[in-house]
Amino acid sequence: MRHWENYRNIVLVSLTVLIFLSEASFAGILTTKHNLSTSGQGTITATAEDRVCVFCHTPHHATSVTPLWNRQQSGAVYNLYGSSTLVAQPGQPTGASRLCLSCHDGTIAIGMLEGMTEPVLLTGGITTMPVGSSNLETDLSDDHPISFAYTSSLALQQGELKDPLSLPQEVHLDDGQMLQCTSCHDPHIDLYGKFLVMSNLNSALCIACHDKTGWLLSTHATDPATAEQGCENCHQPHGAPGAKHLLQSATEEGTCLTNCHNGVGDGINIQSPSEQFYNHPMNYATGVHDSTENPLTMSKHVECADCHNPHQVNNQGAPLASPPSVNGRLIGVKGISISGTVLPEANNEYEICFGCHADNAFVSSSVVPRMIQETNERLRYDPANPSFHPVAAVGKNSNVPSLRPGYTEASRIYCTDCHGSDSSARAGGTGADGPHGSIYPHILIARYEQDNYISYSASNYSLCFRCHDPDRLFSVSTFGSHWRHVQWFGIPCSACHDPHGVSVARGATTTSNAHLINFDTRFVDSATASYNSVNRSCTVSCHRRNPRFY
Repeated sequence: MRHWENYRNIVLVSLTVLIFLSEASFAGILTTKHNLSTSGQGTITATAEDRVCVFCHTPHHATSVTPLWNRQQSGAVYNLYGSSTLVAQPGQPTGASRLCLSCHDGTIAIGMLEGMTEPVLLTGGITTMPVGSSNLETDLSDDHPISFAYTSSLALQQGELKDPLSLPQEVHLDDGQMLQCTSCHDPHIDLYGKFLVMSNLNSALCIACHDKTGWLLSTHATDPATAEQGCENCHQPHGAPGAKHLLQSATEEGTCLTNCHNGVGDGINIQSPSEQFYNHPMNYATGVHDSTENPLTMSKHVECADCHNPHQVNNQGAPLASPPSVNGRLIGVKGISISGTVLPEANNEYEICFGCHADNAFVSSSVVPRMIQETNERLRYDPANPSFHPVAAVGKNSNVPSLRPGYTEASRIYCTDCHGSDSSARAGGTGADGPHGSIYPHILIARYEQDNYISYSASNYSLCFRCHDPDRLFSVSTFGSHWRHVQWFGIPCSACHDPHGVSVARGATTTSNAHLINFDTRFVDSATASYNSVNRSCTVSCHRRNPRFY
């Protein structure tokens, strides 16, 4: 008898809970857009039908689909989401997702219920879901993937997904641990907008599943201007214009510039410098960049994400803090080492630059023709070279008396000490640092004349004088040859000096190419030109007599 009473009590409690939940759901749905009855407050309502739940459920003569489904299902074949970073294998929609799509793919009349020959009439003559954000259509390639098994093994294989065992209770999976529409949306209650199962403030719902490396400490996650929207500053889970990674814009750079980094949005203005005549041409190609690409084989393109990881970017490490180490703006980006190997994450700024300017050089010819030609910047900065600017290693010259205070022969520098926006903070302005664009050729941060004989003015070589003191550099007693060539004859520094370095792989020697000597063949005859650092002699076609000794 006691066993029967216990069983009865359990049944009564279960029925009570079920009734309570049903009433709660019913009460919650009344004020949502899913109340399609005459009492509904949304834009789509019936003209005469006053039953609320009947548009999805029926207590009698339901289909074989649970829970007591009262709608026909779409027979559409859907175009599925796909990207190179997708490890899961979504199939055609199943389970709850298939039920949602019976309205939200726009192929079946909203009022077409089971057992009816004519659909329930809706106000305004609406039949199927109107075109808009609620109508996903049959192309789901621009929507968050659904109907895949979200398992612990998937999370481990993906690397940036949380284990499903740690999901918050609001996020639930269908039978077979399938992620469906209902993992993010509760069709009966709309407490947080868009029928979300929990608030997505500060991307709480997104990061319930996604565990992007560095995100929680990134500027995009912590800055008050972007923190609240979080992921949705850049990503759009449904109907994304940039389908491949659900980006807010159809172009990669548009995602960064259109809403944020355009001089009007909250981010620092990148658009203005990128529109200068000399720039990194972000509009050169669209849809080419991919986060899984190999820098050694990738096709030519320039995108923000080639240099910046939006999930990790932060303000740590001010420029010039510890050259050539990456700072927070460049953290988490692929690169190429000085030895030519691919680095999953670059440690030094120049390694990021080498991604496009080294072995897979996007610039196939030298702008300045030289005695020794080299387009691979990795080889130009090779520490084995007879001379190079100290980017990848400390320079070879142990005596450089022209250096300004703050620099020594043991100093190293960034690529962006020379290449950057002329309006940047590093140049003395207020704009963004980095090689986004400049009024000067080669995206230089300051003026550097190199193409013609020109009357001397310190402003003509202001780039050089950021590190070198002109009073010392042109001292007659110390550097008489500099004074004579540049100030007296108006010969540009570049006519003799190759600013990056001279490649030993192309035949450079300590005798012929010390001190960055690599003649510009527009100024000298390459057939007769020579330099000897041991004998301190120089033979070039522009001299009246040769050789000249110094």
